[in-house]
Amino acid sequence: MHYATACFISFFLYISVCEVQSQFDYDYYEENIAKNCTTSESITGGTVEYSNGGAAAEDCKNPGTPPGALRSGQRFRIRDRVRYQCQSGLDMLGPSERQCLDSREWSGTEPRCYAQYSYDQPAAVAQALGGSLTAVMDVSLPDFKKQEQGLGRTIKVAEGRLNVFILLDTSASITPESFLLAKNATVQLVQKLDSYEVNMKFDIVSYASKPREIVSITNDPSDDVDYVLRKLKEFSGESHGNERGTNLHDALDRVYNQLALLRENKRSHFNETQNVIIIATDGHSNMGPSPQTVLPKIRHLLGYKPGNIDHTQEERLDVYVFAVGAQVNKKELISIASSKRDEHHVFVLKDYRELGLVFNQMISDSAVTKCGVAQEELDKSEKTYTARPWHVDISWVGNGQVKALELILHPQFNLKGLKDKNIKEFYDYDVALIRMSAIKISVNARPICLPCTGSSNRALRLAPDSTCDQHKKLLLHLDEIPAQFISQGTHRSDTRIHTGAKRAACIDKARSTIPEHSTASVSEVVTDRFLCTGGSEKNRVEMTCKGDSGGSLFLRKRMRYFQVAVVSWGTEQICGLQTAVKKQTPDARDFHISVFPLMPWLKQYLDKELVFLP
Repeated sequence: MHYATACFISFFLYISVCEVQSQFDYDYYEENIAKNCTTSESITGGTVEYSNGGAAAEDCKNPGTPPGALRSGQRFRIRDRVRYQCQSGLDMLGPSERQCLDSREWSGTEPRCYAQYSYDQPAAVAQALGGSLTAVMDVSLPDFKKQEQGLGRTIKVAEGRLNVFILLDTSASITPESFLLAKNATVQLVQKLDSYEVNMKFDIVSYASKPREIVSITNDPSDDVDYVLRKLKEFSGESHGNERGTNLHDALDRVYNQLALLRENKRSHFNETQNVIIIATDGHSNMGPSPQTVLPKIRHLLGYKPGNIDHTQEERLDVYVFAVGAQVNKKELISIASSKRDEHHVFVLKDYRELGLVFNQMISDSAVTKCGVAQEELDKSEKTYTARPWHVDISWVGNGQVKALELILHPQFNLKGLKDKNIKEFYDYDVALIRMSAIKISVNARPICLPCTGSSNRALRLAPDSTCDQHKKLLLHLDEIPAQFISQGTHRSDTRIHTGAKRAACIDKARSTIPEHSTASVSEVVTDRFLCTGGSEKNRVEMTCKGDSGGSLFLRKRMRYFQVAVVSWGTEQICGLQTAVKKQTPDARDFHISVFPLMPWLKQYLDKELVFLP
């Protein structure tokens, strides 16, 4: 039997979950452009860019010239324009023209110059896309009342409604394997988007010569993610038969018609709903009218001026384009995508496999205000996760930037509580809070979701008047629930929580730890405040090691992580802090202090930081 030495509840702490990724463009240019191209200064003798440029008289800052490009335009006053042209052999991605706006900012984003067979890296695309979509969808304030993070633009409505239109190219150039990869990538995208705290509906179309409906936003239960995923998995690319041209116009026109129906039938919500259009294609439009003619109609329908070269003010519309492969018409796709300041809406990927990588990594570090968001990183074997979320090591020396100020033991914790029944150590209420000096929520530290709080209620998409009991039933709804903990401070381990009809058999394994001369029953040693975990002959799981006590027992729901207990003790000492993990025996069991019975005590100390449910 192994016991805790010190158990600290970890949801009150913040921990490093990932590293800040590099700036989206810089590394790409450094690697792919700078080595192969001369700069605009070397071509023109330094006459294109001006370090001063009459700065005192200018309204906008010098917009600069991206690597591999030439710029014309030397005046930076309001309504002045600068134009860009990529050097020979390079394709431009982004606006070729930018205007100095009344806000004294340049329209759109800086263009990029690409070699013909160069592509964006999936991790960088995921970071840029995730950051932009976070700006679109991060509608809820952080549950930590004292934290005020500026995340750029957000939805301006209280409830936060979002329509997501996904257009998948299924033309003749798309092989069955590529279509399957694209479909699987879309499944991952839907799952990731479902983690945002927004009322979301989906409309998904496969398009070739004609658009084929997968999910309709006007007819189907398009807000039911399980339904959307089922329809996606059922859809076959063979539905198009021999009609395998590329008609992006008709696919976009269908989006326009769907939006028109929504406006006609649900006018009260139409002006309160944001719309995201995501297009994945590997080629040129070779059928139907030009797809560019549809976007002005969509913008007009939403109340925007169709002729604007900058779409930053279009807060209810974002158009993203994923150009997959080497044969795409970049110029056409740029004219379709949104052009917004400091955001990217066009991405070039090598193949559809990389599209899946993008969507799988898409939850960005910009989303740190939301609880339970983790950067999932698989190791090379793609079998285990390398990320160690919500695990901290506490040093009382205080040499770090964050100091532990106070230890608050649960008042009912009494190690000798069953001494009269010959139980040497009793671990009921084996939990404590550590009050830390200020920790800034950032890309390196974020909160896990704590049940029975407002942030968890939003993450679970429950009604505002939901109860703590509803959270418990939703999170612990099976007799065997997959969960995880951090073993030896190094890796994430899988286990199973035994509840309901399987709880009694699980806690009965603790009988072996009770001395023969003790008069205590199993239910007295393992109180209702403990969750019991372990495996079986058929389902082997990992067990906690000596020293893991105090860590978080957590599980995932709707792509968000919730702490349900604190690791306390186990029936067998299988491993230590640095010893190899031995093979689990079927009878080994671990016990953890559930957070649900602790809510009154937690509220007593955390009600100024967290919003607890009534």
